[in-house]
Amino acid sequence: MAGAGDTVEILPVEEAVTRDGLAKLEEGIRDIITELRHHQSSDFASLRDEITSRDVLLRKLEESVTRLSEDIAPLKDYVTAKMQEEAHSAARSQSSGSPEGGANQDGDQETEEERNNRAQNRCVDVMMSLTEIRENNVEKTLKVRGFYEKIYEASPFTSLMLKFLERNRGVKVLIDCDSFSINNLVKRLVNLDGEKQNGTEFLTFADIFECRVYLVGVSGVINVNIRGHCKKENFDPEVSLAQSLAQIVMYLIFKNRGCPYVCDDEMYEKLYEKIVLETSQKKDSVTMDGCVYHAFRMKSSLAREVSLISVVPGMLVKYGSNEGMSKLLEQMPFLTFFFIHHVIPKMRS
Repeated sequence: MAGAGDTVEILPVEEAVTRDGLAKLEEGIRDIITELRHHQSSDFASLRDEITSRDVLLRKLEESVTRLSEDIAPLKDYVTAKMQEEAHSAARSQSSGSPEGGANQDGDQETEEERNNRAQNRCVDVMMSLTEIRENNVEKTLKVRGFYEKIYEASPFTSLMLKFLERNRGVKVLIDCDSFSINNLVKRLVNLDGEKQNGTEFLTFADIFECRVYLVGVSGVINVNIRGHCKKENFDPEVSLAQSLAQIVMYLIFKNRGCPYVCDDEMYEKLYEKIVLETSQKKDSVTMDGCVYHAFRMKSSLAREVSLISVVPGMLVKYGSNEGMSKLLEQMPFLTFFFIHHVIPKMRS
C-alpha cells in the first residue's frame, strides 16, 4: 500500500518529458477551444445569448492553461500541488469536524496522523456497511476491508472518491470471494452497450442506474488484447472495485448516464469527446495500460466514455500515487487534466 507520505512527494517524471507533455497538453486544449468556438459561431449563432455562461467557462479554461504555463511550468508540480491541496483540505475538514476541536478523550491534542487514521477508519467502516459479502466470514471481511483501505490510501483523489460515497451512501457493493465470475451475485445483466449477458462473463460490473457494484474478490490472471496481441495481466479486485465505484460516482454527480459532464453542457461534452478520440488514436501507436484497452473494448460511445474516466482512479490504485500519476501523465495527459480540473472539484463540492 502507498504510505501517507506518497501523496505529497514530487512525482518522478523527467523534466524534459514533463515540459513536452505540458506543451502538448496546452496545444491540444487550445485547439479544442478554438474548434468549440468555431462550432458555436457557425452552428449555434442564434443561441449566443443563451450560452454566455459557456463562453465564461471557455475563458476560464484558457486562463487555467495560461496560468499552468506561466506559473507552474512543470506539469508534475501542478499535479503535486493539487494532491497536496486535497490532502490538506481533508486534514482541515477532519480537524474541524472532530469532537472537542480535534482533542482526544484524554484532552491531548490529536496529531494529524491520528486524525487521518480515524477518518480513514470511519470511511472504510461506512463502505463496509454498504457491502454484502457472499457467505461471509472473518477472513473474507478482512480481505474486503483491505480493498477499501488500499483504495483510500492510494491517492488523495481516490480517498476523496470514497469520502463522497461515505457522505452519499447511495451505493450497494456485492462481493463473491470464492468464484471467478459474478454469476452467484447476478445471473443476467444488461451492459452499457445495451447487450444482455450472463454473470459468468464478468469479473466485475457496475450497474450504474441501480447504483450497485458486483465484484469477484479473487485475484487471478486475465487476457487483454493490446494492439492486436493477447497479453496476460493480473486481475486485482481492488483496482476493478475502484473503477466500478468511480462509475457510480460519475452517475451520482453528473446525473448523465455515467458520463463525466452534466446534460446539455456542450462545452464539456465536446471537450471530453475530443479526449476520448485522442486517447483512442494514441492507443494504436503507443502502448498503454490494460485498463485503457479494456475501456475501448466497449462498442458504444457511451460505454467508452463511462469506462475511460474510471481509468484514472483505477491506475492510481493499481500503481500507487506517484507511479500511477506518472503513467497517467505520460499516457493520457488530457484525460488526467480533465479529471483533476473538472471531476475532482465536483466531488469536493
